[in-house]
Amino acid sequence: MKPKILIIDDEPEFLRVLDSYFSYENLEVQTAESAEAGLNLIAQTQFDAVVTDMAMPQGMSGLDLLKEIRQNDPLLPIILMTGVGTIESAVEAIQIGAFHYVTKPFNPKSLGLLLRRAIESGQMHRRLAQKGDAADQEGSMVIGHSRKIRDVLMTIEKVAGSDAPVLLLGETGTGKSVFARRIHEKSMRRDKPFVTIDCAALAETLLESELFGHVKGAFTGAISAKRGLLEEAQGGTAFLDEIGEIPPSTQVKLLRAIQEQEIKPVGGNQSVRIDTRFISATSRNLDQETKQGRFREDLYFRLAVIPLPMPPLRERLEDLPKFVGQFVSIFNKRYKKNVTRIDPGVMRALMGLPWKGNIRELENTLERAVLLADGNTITGDLLCFQPTSKIAVDFEKELSALSLKEVVEDAEKSAIRQALEESGDNRTLAAKRLGIARRTLYDKMAAYGLE
Repeated sequence: MKPKILIIDDEPEFLRVLDSYFSYENLEVQTAESAEAGLNLIAQTQFDAVVTDMAMPQGMSGLDLLKEIRQNDPLLPIILMTGVGTIESAVEAIQIGAFHYVTKPFNPKSLGLLLRRAIESGQMHRRLAQKGDAADQEGSMVIGHSRKIRDVLMTIEKVAGSDAPVLLLGETGTGKSVFARRIHEKSMRRDKPFVTIDCAALAETLLESELFGHVKGAFTGAISAKRGLLEEAQGGTAFLDEIGEIPPSTQVKLLRAIQEQEIKPVGGNQSVRIDTRFISATSRNLDQETKQGRFREDLYFRLAVIPLPMPPLRERLEDLPKFVGQFVSIFNKRYKKNVTRIDPGVMRALMGLPWKGNIRELENTLERAVLLADGNTITGDLLCFQPTSKIAVDFEKELSALSLKEVVEDAEKSAIRQALEESGDNRTLAAKRLGIARRTLYDKMAAYGLE
């Protein structure tokens, strides 16, 4: 179902242009030429976001409209369109609860990106207000609609039905284990065991015994025979997490297990046939490891029949609000809390963080915030970050400073960088993409230190 948005402005031609643009962007658009008409539509329809002009010559202003909507619906995201003379009012609107604001004239593409964020945020808060619809799905975190995640899921759909080994590549905390289980659940082996083996957590002396099993008396303490985890996964899937940590001696035996589908228990003479699908994961660069002789090249090629890179959270920030909603719902249930709102300043700060620990770092951050919350809102003082995060924003400034000038400057810097990147540093083309004169682009680049 298409997200529904309402655009309110007293200029019919301006409304027509935005209606046409956002309808083409796969949004369901309704328009109103006054705040009063907009209120009537809001009373009849559940919108996902509202965009309204701040200053309308007749009737209610955008600020009055915001106050009226907030009395009846505190969760509906509202974006204000402001002019030069309405800066103070725009700041006041943010304090009342507006999602964000844009200054006229603006590029519809920029407003579109802001709208998508507002829609995601509004949907997240409505899910939180429903108290736990996501909490019942704890552990099922394959969520998001970003392009990179759609590509991952599409690849999984193609390869899940085969027995081809899959190697999940990516930074720590990107959800490799979750996607490994997703592959298993989509396969013909879904009703058989899914056995996770953490190669980094096992000492070298124990790893072979855990993987392949051992016979009685194979070593001191082996008072009875034991089946290995690869045999325990018989008919199902073995997930070898952090495969890059296994020592060379074990790599040789693992290669044989994958190629021949048979293992030999430690201390034993008889081979054991297995029927196991292998999925592996690593945060290391195995290609580099093979070149440096730390990982067998033949094993790497066997594991990486289907290499599947996992995108870091900073490259799929459009999915972050969904994770926030999911995690907060989970922790509401776990700690018997009732957090139903995220301060807009907090969301802006979360979107600006580098997330070196990816989804796991976000999860830990939100768990602390929910646990420490006294009311129903996560505010900036509840967010405690690990010292290793090296946060790229001044968090206190982000939460306290509501200067329209600073926000606009940040947005302009980001837009200029993106336009230059997309145009291959062709400044004439970049200026056209931004809808400004080339001289204006040069001036702004000089002012922002982007030369």
